[in-house]
Amino acid sequence: MSTISSQVSETMASENNDPEIVEKERKVLELRRAGYTFDDIARSVGYASPSGAFYALSRALTRTLQQPADELRKMESDRLDRLQMAVWARALQGDPKAVDTVLKIMDRRSRLLGLDAPTKMQVEATNYDGSTIDAEVAKLRLILESHSGEPGAVGGTTGETGATAD
Repeated sequence: MSTISSQVSETMASENNDPEIVEKERKVLELRRAGYTFDDIARSVGYASPSGAFYALSRALTRTLQQPADELRKMESDRLDRLQMAVWARALQGDPKAVDTVLKIMDRRSRLLGLDAPTKMQVEATNYDGSTIDAEVAKLRLILESHSGEPGAVGGTTGETGATAD
C-alpha cells in the first residue's frame, strides 16, 4: 500500500466509520487515482451506480483534506497569538502603531477562524403597478395564442383583480 493510501486509511479510520466503508472508500480513491471511470469503480467496488462511487470519493477526499487544513489553521492561529503577544504590552500603554497592529491581528484571527458574523446585504425590491402586470399578461396571452393557432383561445383580458373583461 502506498504512503498516501495508508494516510487516507488512517485518517478515515480515525473518523470512527465502519471499517468496511473506509476500505471501500480507500479502493475508490486508488481506482480513481489510477484513471478508472466512476462506472468502472462502481462495478469494481460494489456501488449500485457511478454516483455512489463519486460520493465515496468525495467523502474520502474531504476527510483526507480536512485534517491538514485544521492543522494549518491551528498553526496560523498560534503564529497570530505569538505576534499579538509581542506587541500587546505596547498596545495597552497606548502606542497607536501597536494598537493598530493588534487590531489587524485580531481581524485576521477572526477571519481565519470564521468568528465574524455574516455580512448583511440590502436588496432592493421592484414594485410593479397594475398596468405593468396587465401588459405582461397580455404578452403571455399573445405567445400562447400564437402557439395554439386560435385567437382568443386563452381568454379575454383581465384587470388588476384578475377578472375576465369579456
